[in-house]
Amino acid sequence: MHRNFDPEVSWNRSALTAAAVGLWLVPAAVGAVPAATAQAGSPTFGGYISYWRVLGVLVAIVPWLLFCQWVDKDALFLRRVKRELWNGVVLGGGVVGLALWILMPWQGPWLFWAGFGLWFLVTAGSCGAYVAVRNGMVDSSSRVFTPRHIKAWLGSLTRKKEQKMDAVERVRVNDHRGKRVPPPTDPTQTDAFEAAQVLLFDALWRRATDVELICSATAARLAYSIDGLVQARNDLLTPEAARAAIDFIKTVAGLDVQERRKPQQANIGAAITGGSGGTTEIEVRTSGTTQHEKLALRIVGAQNRLRIADLGLHARQLERLEPVLKEPTGLILVAGPRASGVTTTLYAALRSHDAFMQNLLTIEQSPLMDLENITQYTYDSTKHEGSYARQLQTVLRREPDVVMVSDCLDRETAHLAVSAARSKKIYMGCVAKDSLDALKRLVSLAGDTDGVADTILAVTCQRLIRKLCIACRVAYKPDAELLKKVNLPAEKIDVFYRPPRPEEQVDEKGRPKVCPNCQGSGYFGRTGLFEVMITDAGVREQIRNGQPVEAIRAAARKAGMLYMQEIGVQRVIEGVTSMNEVLRVIRGE
Repeated sequence: MHRNFDPEVSWNRSALTAAAVGLWLVPAAVGAVPAATAQAGSPTFGGYISYWRVLGVLVAIVPWLLFCQWVDKDALFLRRVKRELWNGVVLGGGVVGLALWILMPWQGPWLFWAGFGLWFLVTAGSCGAYVAVRNGMVDSSSRVFTPRHIKAWLGSLTRKKEQKMDAVERVRVNDHRGKRVPPPTDPTQTDAFEAAQVLLFDALWRRATDVELICSATAARLAYSIDGLVQARNDLLTPEAARAAIDFIKTVAGLDVQERRKPQQANIGAAITGGSGGTTEIEVRTSGTTQHEKLALRIVGAQNRLRIADLGLHARQLERLEPVLKEPTGLILVAGPRASGVTTTLYAALRSHDAFMQNLLTIEQSPLMDLENITQYTYDSTKHEGSYARQLQTVLRREPDVVMVSDCLDRETAHLAVSAARSKKIYMGCVAKDSLDALKRLVSLAGDTDGVADTILAVTCQRLIRKLCIACRVAYKPDAELLKKVNLPAEKIDVFYRPPRPEEQVDEKGRPKVCPNCQGSGYFGRTGLFEVMITDAGVREQIRNGQPVEAIRAAARKAGMLYMQEIGVQRVIEGVTSMNEVLRVIRGE
């Protein structure tokens, strides 16, 4: 596959080549002086220059100069080809051929064209050597100057308009350097461009947050994560198109196309053409085995740049949590199961601080995105000799005002976080099923009930629930028995909402119709479902005395804590989500 390239480098190189060739043209002209005229000292008009020879030299070297430029850009992105070596071989071969052609004392037109033949053999040999080497390093579909490639190129000369129509840009793509990737003009790149366009457009249009494409020699498996649920899209791309899409995206991301097994990572940008939204950042990861290659895309949308007020907290929860966020010291524990939005909440909490006036640092195992004006440290166990807690200790030495610790991994990490919270503001993530479970884990790992009681400000636990699509949600009268089970007065609840059933998603003629807003899923986007425990004096006393979880729960309940189930039912009453969705999320199905 051919790539976009830096035109400045290539054109500068070609300009130098053209200048050198210009110098060779002088001897060509001089060599055309008739002997008799030179001896007589009285040349006739045009006697010193053979214009047809100069024209012949120019016509011959232009394709060579264009080939030199193509070699420069092609070798730049193939990576495995030694760019400097082959630039020298192709350029040097042509220059040597010109020397043999022009400087040799060829007398007469036939010997002049014999010199041309010698130049052609030398130049074509050096160019052909490069083509043979680079074709041996790429897939058959990416080889050049083959019968298939030449046929496609010749066909493009008579179907330029058709080719341009084929390369439709539905998604604007920026490469890893932030430069826009234009539709290809080379017909051999059209299929790969179109395959990548189909994949990216479908993923962005369907609001996917994660894309996983696994391609083997005979099959391709594609799946999206949309609103937290995995959906298969295996019918979107053929194995050939999937392979082409992977290679094109790797090319745009600046990754090594020939490397199929070792993990690679980069970032690109994409935006649907004509869409109202800006460019979306996409993290590209590739890996593989001898049997297949996997492409994983993580699409970082606006939902990852939220602030505390945008997370979905109940008004009462937000009112109690905001003063705690302003405290200069102390520990706030943010808990939830895996993939429940804990990192997004931690980022939102950091955004409540002034990054210009305070020193904000994070330590994370897998950063979700880059945070503006916040220093982020990434811990990779395969690259760091020390432990996660040891790196946290290093971060704390940098005198931060606020530290975000993405994971409460072990005893040392918990102990360091609790100790640091006496003089700094600490936000720490934790995997737990509810806020009391998270608090119990922290106390157990830290081994310091007094330290936890003195520093803990709040504990939150969360889930992510899908929001009903307001364009197609269906109102219904809830069952009285159900309302009784959740302690709701039936006389005060008029309607609940739910997504449309399959039989309801048809038009008046019985033909299926798809909601353009949610693509027929019945849900559009997600919001948080929170349980917030603010640790007042009563809760702290229970922690300090080592009381069991039920005693702490009772104290927190007395202080005004709302259970997650209560918040979920309130969201159903408000029409934000459905009762089935709340039950699915809370039960962990």
